[in-house]
This record gives sequence, structure tokens and C-alpha cells, in this order.
Amino acid sequence: MKSSQSGVKLSLVIVSIIILGVSAWFNQANAEDNPSKIQTKSELTVAD
Repeated sequence: MKSSQSGVKLSLVIVSIIILGVSAWFNQANAEDNPSKIQTKSELTVAD
């Protein structure tokens, strides 16, 4: 495998982690404002 390909895969992984981290932080900030959102999300998770 070429080094450029591994670099692209590594950057994609890093970008994905950053996006997940930001979305998780954003969800946590919203959850603190609206406690009802936590309940609905946990109920959806249990239903799945």
C-alpha cells in the first residue's frame, strides 16, 4: 500500500473522530438544557 493511501485513511479516521467528538459534545450541551431529550434518546436505544 502506498504511503499516500495510508495518509488519506488516517486523515479520514481523524476527521471521523473529531466529528463524533463534536457531535457528542453538542448532544451533551443540548441534554443539559433539555433533560427530556436524554429520556427520549434512552427510550429509543432500548426500543432498538
